[in-house]
Amino acid sequence: MSVVLSTPAASAPPAPAPRPIKDDAPFQGILVPGLHGSDERHWQNRWRQHMPWLHDLQMEDWRSPDLDLWQSALDRALAPLPEPAVLIAHSFGCLACAGYAARRPERVAGLLLVAPACPEPLTLNDLGGTLPVPARVIASTTDPWMTLDHSRALARQWGAAFRNGGDLGHINAASGIGEWRQGLDDLRWLLTRRSGHA
Repeated sequence: MSVVLSTPAASAPPAPAPRPIKDDAPFQGILVPGLHGSDERHWQNRWRQHMPWLHDLQMEDWRSPDLDLWQSALDRALAPLPEPAVLIAHSFGCLACAGYAARRPERVAGLLLVAPACPEPLTLNDLGGTLPVPARVIASTTDPWMTLDHSRALARQWGAAFRNGGDLGHINAASGIGEWRQGLDDLRWLLTRRSGHA
């Protein structure tokens, strides 16, 4: 069976341009890697493939554990968004996001804080108190960068929910977790509790 394609009349108005994906997104989100960024096999980048409305944090230097630099980058990333965003952070990115949420809670809808790491000279005492937005910390029993007990103590300090993720190392590409489906369950949990949305 042949299909005949009709040619539109010359006077027909042009089709409207498609709206940017982020305008139709079910939520606004920023992916915040740890030091040195996240490689293509990292669960953050796999989530980006499935959820193209997620925004990437842009940094000039991924190697510097300078909270002010990271929080300035968050300011730039969040400024154009039409509503508060969920920050999905890994490793040192967790500390930057927690500090940012404490300063600018009106721009943050919630925090998913995965495998926090606290490089020297920072200490847990430098990381502030109760967070003003919903948050969940997920930690591993075998993370070389922070023990499970320290991660649990940090979650308590922040007033965040806590989940023991099991034997997953630093919960990164080397952990062999692919797109990390359990983490997607944590994200869904956070989305039901996020603030600043209709």
